[in-house]
Amino acid sequence: MQATPQPTLNRRHDIDWVRTLAFLLLIFYHIGMYYVADWGWHVKSEHQSELLQTLMLLINPWRMPLIFIISGMALAAVERKFNARSLITMRTTRLLLPAIVCSYLIVWPQAYFEAVQYHGYTGTATNFFLNYLTPGTELLPEMHHSPLGLFTWNHLWYLFYLWTYTLVFIALKQTITLLETPVQWLVKRPYLGLPVVVGWLVLIELTLPPHFPKTNALVDDWYNHARYFSLLILGYYLFRSQAFFQKVADARNWFLISAIGLSVFALVIKSDAWFWQWGRATPLVILVSAALMCIFAIFAYAHRHLNQPSPVLRYMNQAILPWYIVHQTITIVIASLIKPIAFGPILEATIVIIGTLLGCFLSYELIKRVRVLRAMFGLKNEKRTRDF
Repeated sequence: MQATPQPTLNRRHDIDWVRTLAFLLLIFYHIGMYYVADWGWHVKSEHQSELLQTLMLLINPWRMPLIFIISGMALAAVERKFNARSLITMRTTRLLLPAIVCSYLIVWPQAYFEAVQYHGYTGTATNFFLNYLTPGTELLPEMHHSPLGLFTWNHLWYLFYLWTYTLVFIALKQTITLLETPVQWLVKRPYLGLPVVVGWLVLIELTLPPHFPKTNALVDDWYNHARYFSLLILGYYLFRSQAFFQKVADARNWFLISAIGLSVFALVIKSDAWFWQWGRATPLVILVSAALMCIFAIFAYAHRHLNQPSPVLRYMNQAILPWYIVHQTITIVIASLIKPIAFGPILEATIVIIGTLLGCFLSYELIKRVRVLRAMFGLKNEKRTRDF
């Protein structure tokens, strides 16, 4: 049997790959939102797909948890190289600055086309943009999310959250360090560690959603904070344990079978009232377990098959953050511009998908060549790949 490749000292190519693929999946997920009737989004196609909605329901439980676990792994990789002040400075320039600047300069077309489709806005894009930049504008008050008026961060909420979690992590670093020994003891014993993680996440699901529904607004989003920060810390600890990656890689087939079986079961029970009539605890255990099995299966196969360098990976390590920042705006602009032409569903979706990916590629090719744009999109001035 072929041995599992071991990571190099300075890089974790398997985690690089998972990070890249997770954000590419997010890009396709947001394209899919254009075609799902039952879920609200900024714009909608005339062509809707129930099959696509089912597929998106399968990945919904683990797509964002996976990203926050990866974010915790990235934090574990960089925090040992920086003191607290330097880490805050680095995360501010790489996360907060792009989040603020791009929320104003990149996100606004999303709000503009939403205003056109859902709120009957007939003014020019320029007029909308000027009002978007104006706090307290009187234009379209039904679209105001805060005293800032039309301003919204839409999909860039993740950058604001990750920057905030970095500050919380630094504040709690001493406590997190004290928990290192017992946590690593559990990591080496997944038959004990996994139930602990499932139990904690189920407890969050049972207690917080009725009081703190999801908002993605940062200040009042305590349910999401409890979930996402917990998953970030989980990723932090997992990255520091080589035993975890080796164990899941050795049991990769078991994780894959468990992930498929539990995911199908979770999809069935999610909409079946009979499973919920005796309480929420048991169905939630199944749903959370299914999500974790999917995530561990992804890490298992990545560690087994993707733990090696690649020219594509070197490129995407730098490109994926700008791609993430620009992708949703590109999708919405293309979809909105071609909508009056009334293409059929296959041709329309093909144009939107290819246009989004090509737009992301061309945007990054411009961004990486202009110093101001590199800073605006969170890239280092020197053209080096990120460290894992």
